[in-house]
Amino acid sequence: MTEIKNSYLVIGDVNAPVKIEVFLNYACPYCATFFDLVDNTLPKYFAEKKVALVVKHYDKPREMLLPGTLINANLDYSNPERTLEIISELFKDQAKWDKYSSFEIKKYIEEKYNLKEEFSNIDRSLLITAEAIERNVKMVPTVFINELEFQYPREIFAEELVEVIEKELEKVEA
Repeated sequence: MTEIKNSYLVIGDVNAPVKIEVFLNYACPYCATFFDLVDNTLPKYFAEKKVALVVKHYDKPREMLLPGTLINANLDYSNPERTLEIISELFKDQAKWDKYSSFEIKKYIEEKYNLKEEFSNIDRSLLITAEAIERNVKMVPTVFINELEFQYPREIFAEELVEVIEKELEKVEA
């Protein structure tokens, strides 16, 4: 298995045998659907230390994704647990804030979460963008489960996600 780069936000044990990496954008509705799938499908795997999810916000240059880029600029990656809670809330409330102006988004994230722009996020964003280019990530969400790739519009659903995880776990146990 290749080394996991840019593992700033990890749910589960980083040493778990199955690594799921997701390139996403907080303003993408398909990413919100995927994150909901994670919340509803993977907690038992996290608790059993069988799966680690590595979340990589991709500041993909598309107009509809710019609100996600503004959100990303303000997240405090030095506090990953809180940041993951915020991301989960943001995805659930996405329809509320994704049409806000840039000013309104900055105000929203500051007032609701007490966050301000984190300049270290510029470097983090550039590293993740470079990795996305290196790995030929064209769309969000793009999901890698160990070496298997699922790139939107090829979506992965709950049953298939569990099936792929179980197959990967069987490989480790064999």
